[in-house]
Amino acid sequence: MSTFFLFIMIGIVCSNMQSQLADQILQAQGMSMEARIVKPKKTMTIASFLKWIKKEFPKESIQMQFKSKEDKNQVLIWSQNRDLNYFPVSSGRFFSEDDFKGRVTIAAVSPSSAASQIKTQGNTYLIANGQYYSVVGSLKAVPYQSSKAYYLTTGVKQETGQSRINHFTLYVDASSQTIGKIASHLKSETYWPDFVKQGRQRRLTLLMPEALLILFLLGVGVLLMGLIAWLTWKETDLSHVKGDLLPNLLLNRSGRFIVFMVLEAFVSYFLLVWKAYYSNQSILGLLLLGTVVVELVVYVGMMVYMYRKGKQADD
Repeated sequence: MSTFFLFIMIGIVCSNMQSQLADQILQAQGMSMEARIVKPKKTMTIASFLKWIKKEFPKESIQMQFKSKEDKNQVLIWSQNRDLNYFPVSSGRFFSEDDFKGRVTIAAVSPSSAASQIKTQGNTYLIANGQYYSVVGSLKAVPYQSSKAYYLTTGVKQETGQSRINHFTLYVDASSQTIGKIASHLKSETYWPDFVKQGRQRRLTLLMPEALLILFLLGVGVLLMGLIAWLTWKETDLSHVKGDLLPNLLLNRSGRFIVFMVLEAFVSYFLLVWKAYYSNQSILGLLLLGTVVVELVVYVGMMVYMYRKGKQADD
């Protein structure tokens, strides 16, 4: 059971690492590390562009932010097959996919938004370009974000969809292949957003404490394997079994231990994936696999060393 708890502890630390990185990115921008900037050169409307997206990528999970070149604080939001609940709100809510399908444009504001707002009859309205938009939510202040932005929905049927797409800088969060096709359609290159660059630069600083903790736990596992191998040898030695029976007994006991350890690693993986957060489950799998391999090498090496030392003493 000691190895099982070790696997669980390593998996929990791995989950914390991925959770911290995901929180840092999602809370700051509402986008993942896959996001890229596209600078449209076409003069088509946003509505026409969204119709093309729906036709070309009907099942793709996509989020797009259209950042106005004229009003630096205005950001139009649209998504498909994606939940936007990870935008942290202090009051109200953020947009849902149904909001992009309707005809009415609604708004959400950042905590330090400079946009004009009025309150009347218990409702808050944002005033932009002579238009009034109902405010459905206010975002929380989070680390790495000091934005004055206000967010508006856009869609095929909405008045914001009639804006020309070349008046905006487009942030696309989707698969790299989809982003490449979108950039090609809009006659643009793709660029790394600043928040992705900064996120990559901060990655080492952010994850170093957890990485050191994993190395410490791996060191504990190495010592534990050495102790278990020594106890297994001592138990076998006290049985006074000699000759050809001794290696057979050692192989039998070691084989059972190794099988149970591998099974514990599998159980740990599925339990952790079920209960903990992982943006990339393969990293957890590789981490547990590496731990098992290191521990097996230590265990087998210790057993071989003790066996040879015992044989020399008998000779």
